[in-house]
Amino acid sequence: MILVGPMGSGKSTVGRDLAARLRRPHRDTDAAVVHGAGRSIPEIFAEAGEADFRSRESASLKEILDGPPAVVSTGGGIVVSEDNRRLLSDGRSLVVWLDASVEALLKRVRNGRGRPLLDGDVAANMNAMVSERETWYSEVSDIRVDTTDISRDSTVDRLLLDLERESVL
Repeated sequence: MILVGPMGSGKSTVGRDLAARLRRPHRDTDAAVVHGAGRSIPEIFAEAGEADFRSRESASLKEILDGPPAVVSTGGGIVVSEDNRRLLSDGRSLVVWLDASVEALLKRVRNGRGRPLLDGDVAANMNAMVSERETWYSEVSDIRVDTTDISRDSTVDRLLLDLERESVL
């Protein structure tokens, strides 16, 4: 299972909990990029730019998807790349779009610290990203879960039910 969605939607936390409940490994594309680069995401953006980060992100996604089955949490911008969208849509994994209202996302990311794409006007930047990417999230996803008003545990429970319904478990 692959989790996509905007920053703050819960992909990493839900992914870890879901993987534990399914007794499967959890992989995170952002963590893989950081590990491979030996630098934080803000450092990668500052030193090499977004294009370098996106290239690393795409390589991490491909490597993870070519590896053993896992619950995969992706970065919010994974869908920006057409190649990534093609990989996500190839039918190898169930793709879940974790979504939330912009207001909820802003509360979760607080001041945007550590999130280079939110630098400056955090609310305006979040609105622009959500607006730009929502069609792509919809394009690649099999299931959409709105996490605005539900807890992480409820989200995991909902996904487990969806997996049963899809006969994936």
